[in-house]
Amino acid sequence: MWAIWTARNKLLHEGQHSTASETMNLFKRYLGEVDGAKEKLVVCKVPLVCWKMPKEHFVKINFDARFCKQNNKSCSRIIIRDDSGLVLWSKTIMHVNIHSPFAAEAMACFQAAEMGLQLGFLRVEIEGDSLAVIRKLNEERVE
Repeated sequence: MWAIWTARNKLLHEGQHSTASETMNLFKRYLGEVDGAKEKLVVCKVPLVCWKMPKEHFVKINFDARFCKQNNKSCSRIIIRDDSGLVLWSKTIMHVNIHSPFAAEAMACFQAAEMGLQLGFLRVEIEGDSLAVIRKLNEERVE
């Protein structure tokens, strides 16, 4: 279709006449370029991360945070699901005076734990994607 449209425009705007054979050759070259591009195309497969249900009779609290360096603001997102995946509660919280991505994630983690306590959940799994916060929480403290 593109080759026919190009031939038409050349005739109308430039006065150049193309034969059907020339238009067909243009079309074939174009298809050859497309096929060549397909062969050169590199496909990267990213593993799909799926939410995993908590153990039976537990709830899972997922948290995440976003940080804006320009204005030292962050946003926490918290979602609580039961062992069948049903959303029991969710919330987005905006923060000011947050000075690093680590502080934003730590705040979100704290709020996730706090929400679980306030809502009275006794069997809880808390999950976030900040490796730094998780490592810090898992450190053994020696006093």
